[in-house]
Amino acid sequence: MGLRETASRLIAKHGQAAQLLRPGPGTKDGFGGYIPGPDTAYPCKALLAEFTVNAEYIAAGLLDVGDVRVLVSADGLAIEPETTDRIDIGGDVLRIKRVVRHAPGGVLFFYEIQGADYV
Repeated sequence: MGLRETASRLIAKHGQAAQLLRPGPGTKDGFGGYIPGPDTAYPCKALLAEFTVNAEYIAAGLLDVGDVRVLVSADGLAIEPETTDRIDIGGDVLRIKRVVRHAPGGVLFFYEIQGADYV
């Protein structure tokens, strides 16, 4: 079993069903703003993890209190997560602040997402 398969198996075993939500084409609102279209949901497997929070990361603006680390399996995922997307995990919808592709040697294992509530 390769490393990608191992990562996918562990995320599936310890994670849960989730959805990446990509906004559809929107329209201009007539006031210089933009109204996003309806979301398209892409099913995935995701594992919630915790950041090791250091005060210097928060002070530098790299992390906010309450940010969540989400590991998303690349297996069967039809899109690549982007910061314009959101992720729905168990009914909690998080905005995506950062996406890191874990692809050593050019082989994609999984995505690491930094998510945040809309508070």
